[in-house]
Amino acid sequence: MGKSANCIRMLLLLKARGFLTKEELAQLLETNIRNISEYRKELEEAGYRIESTTGKYGGYRLLPNSLFPVVSLRKDELQAVKEAQSYLKSHGDFLLYSEFENACDKLLASTAISSKEKGFYMETKGVHVSKHIKDMIQRMEMARDDHRVISILYKSMHANSFSSVRVHPYELLNDKGSYYCLGYSLKAKDFRKFKFSEERMQDLRILEASFQRDPSFHIKDHIGQMGLMKNEYYKLDLHIYKESALLVSEKPAGYDVMMEWIDENTLHYQAIMEGKIPTMQFLLSLGNHVRILKPAELKKEILKIVQDMAGMYQNENKSVL
Repeated sequence: MGKSANCIRMLLLLKARGFLTKEELAQLLETNIRNISEYRKELEEAGYRIESTTGKYGGYRLLPNSLFPVVSLRKDELQAVKEAQSYLKSHGDFLLYSEFENACDKLLASTAISSKEKGFYMETKGVHVSKHIKDMIQRMEMARDDHRVISILYKSMHANSFSSVRVHPYELLNDKGSYYCLGYSLKAKDFRKFKFSEERMQDLRILEASFQRDPSFHIKDHIGQMGLMKNEYYKLDLHIYKESALLVSEKPAGYDVMMEWIDENTLHYQAIMEGKIPTMQFLLSLGNHVRILKPAELKKEILKIVQDMAGMYQNENKSVL
């Protein structure tokens, strides 16, 4: 895009999304970060008031009293809205789907452009958020917005029983269809993620006590690049074989992926993955179609798991005989 087009696009992004860092704007506009300051200067000369924030996550925000030109949707953009509506309808984990559907109806009714979705999205089975979980999520969001402390009856993954935990709720996260509260635990005296599930969270109450939100908080400090886990990285170096090689090449896992076909049945695969559990699940899902070259510690853990599995089934066969 040219300079004028990028200025208009930046204005639209700030109006639609609120605060954005310079890095985010540069990425969205597909331009050099140095140009963002120049675009801001151009917009301010045109009369738009843009607030600047400095620091690690510094960026820009369009002040709410700024006038904004009405920009109509292109046909492909309208098509994207309708496709998104169909996609979200097929996923039962989007809590605000009914509100989103109403918003789409209003948007589509206000345009003379006609289009229909072309994609077909299979309904996602097993993804369901119960009324009890929805109620707890809504209470958590109310407490977050009002800066109120919450008390949750929670059982962590390695705990044997439920215990009461007081939390300062900061953000609601969704990862692979599951919802989490990112909050400051008064027990751990640090930020923790609490999963909304029937098995882990029995109750959530809003307390009278209030809390002061940490002004230096930024969500990027607490989550990874591709999921919830942070600072638990594995640099995988693998040989993947047969049909699994083709499937992985079509839908790579991790990031900073490098792939090279050694022959028609062998893929040399290198990537970085976050979190031990998803990394182990990925490797085990490949079965005997993967050979782990690195890291050595994961190779040893996979070997132990396979040996334990084999021993379990061997003992089971002996008991049957």
